[in-house]
Amino acid sequence: MEYEIFNTSETHKDNCYRDGIEEIIKEKQIDRNRFHEFSKLNYVDILKKFYFSFSDIKNFPANPRSLKINRMHFRSDLKEEGIDCILRTNNWCEYMSAIESAIPDNETKLFLILSDGWVYEGEIDEMFVVLNDMWYLGDFYIVSSKFNWFIAVSHIEENAIMYSR
Repeated sequence: MEYEIFNTSETHKDNCYRDGIEEIIKEKQIDRNRFHEFSKLNYVDILKKFYFSFSDIKNFPANPRSLKINRMHFRSDLKEEGIDCILRTNNWCEYMSAIESAIPDNETKLFLILSDGWVYEGEIDEMFVVLNDMWYLGDFYIVSSKFNWFIAVSHIEENAIMYSR
């Protein structure tokens, strides 16, 4: 049985965010080798790996939550570090800069997982060129390609928190 979190059907996704990202990629002439939509054939693998790497499946095995509502039950053994809050600066680009600076120096490729299920892969610099222009973006996750940390950026709570193993 596939849960909502793993549903990659186009009908369950908001194309507004995808269209916005695609427009920025074209406008800024971003090299698609450096930032691109992840293969639709393999979305579910990334979403499952994210979910099973960081969710508390021991205590909440039958209730995975949709990424869209940003209420996944994260494992209690994860380290949490607050990065920033948009209310501090009220400036999206400064907020994104604080998030970018929290990413470990040894990371190059990352996953960007949008709350409605779109998955992107790319280099940090190009990812943040896109994110700087996406001030209307809902919740999203920036995930290490090794799945040893991620940053949850909550539109509702207006903050960014890094979780690591």
